[in-house]
Amino acid sequence: MNKPLRSTVLTITLLCAALSTAAHVRTASYPQEAACVAPPATSSIYADHREQIADTSRGPLAYYRFGHGSPLLLVTGYRATMSEWDAGFLAELAKHHDVIVFDNRGIGRSMPDASSFTIDDMASDTAALIDTLALKHPTVVGWSMGGSIVQQLAIDKPQAIGKMVLMSALPPGRIGVPVREDIMAKLSGKPGVTFNDVMAVLFPAASVKDAERCFAKDRFKPAGYQSPVISSAVAEGQSASLKAWETDDKAADALRSVRIDTLVLSGTDDAVVVKENAAALTRLLPHAQLLLVKHAGHAMMYQYPVAVARAIDSFARR
Repeated sequence: MNKPLRSTVLTITLLCAALSTAAHVRTASYPQEAACVAPPATSSIYADHREQIADTSRGPLAYYRFGHGSPLLLVTGYRATMSEWDAGFLAELAKHHDVIVFDNRGIGRSMPDASSFTIDDMASDTAALIDTLALKHPTVVGWSMGGSIVQQLAIDKPQAIGKMVLMSALPPGRIGVPVREDIMAKLSGKPGVTFNDVMAVLFPAASVKDAERCFAKDRFKPAGYQSPVISSAVAEGQSASLKAWETDDKAADALRSVRIDTLVLSGTDDAVVVKENAAALTRLLPHAQLLLVKHAGHAMMYQYPVAVARAIDSFARR
C-alpha cells in the first residue's frame, strides 16, 4: 500500500472509532451533594449485619451483605478495604439491590496468607465468591483496580456476570494511559506520604477540603469490622499486578469479544485514571456505554454518592 493511501485508511479508521465512541457517550453534571452526611447506625447497611466468611474453592473471603433486590457485587481498588466504600453510596444502592462488598485476597480475613496477587488471581477469587454465594447474574461493579479485576472476570468467566460497571477503571495493554509514577507513589502509602497527599490525588482541587474533613466520617463502618492495615506484601503484589495490566495487550484483544452490557463511569477531573482511558474501554467493549461525570475525581462516589448510585441502579435495572 502506498503512503498516501495508507494515511487515508488510518485517518478513516481513527474517525470511525471516534464516531463509534461518541455515539455511546453521555455527560452528566450533578449538583453538589452535602458533605459529612453519613447514614445513621440504624441504616439498613448496618442493622444487625456482621462480617461473614465465604469458604470458597479459592480460600476464605470476608464480606458484608445487605439490602434487597437484584444482586450487586462491588470489587474495590488498590490498597483498599471494603470500608473504603462511601456509606451513603452503599445505602442508596441497597434500596433496590442485594449488595455484597468484600476484601480482596491478603486483606483482613480474606486469604490472609495469600502470596500471589495477579489480576487473574483476584478475578478467579471474585468468580469463586459469586459461585459460593449462588449469585444469579449479578451486576459486578469494579472501582479503580477493581475495574481491572472485573474486566479479567468478564474475559475468563463471562457467564458469571449479568452486567458490569467499570468505575474509574484502567483498560489493559498499551491502548490505555498508565497511571503516572508520582501519583502511584502517593497512593502506595510509602513513608512520607500524608493523608492530605492522598486526598489531593483522589479528589479535584475544589473538593479536597471537604474530602479532608469528611472522608473518614463518610466511609462504610460496619459494627465489628476492624479496618486492616495493608501489608507491604499486599501493596507490592497489587502494584506489580497493575503494572502487568498496563502491558497486557492479550487482555485488550480478548475484551473485544466480551458481549456483556457495560457501563463505563469516568470523572472528567480524575487525576489517577484519566478520562481517555474510559473512551478506550468504550471502544474495546462492544456493548459498552460511557457516562462522563463533570468535575468528578477518582473517588467520585464520595463526591456524588446518591447520583452515582442512582446511575448504577438505573443501568442495572434497565
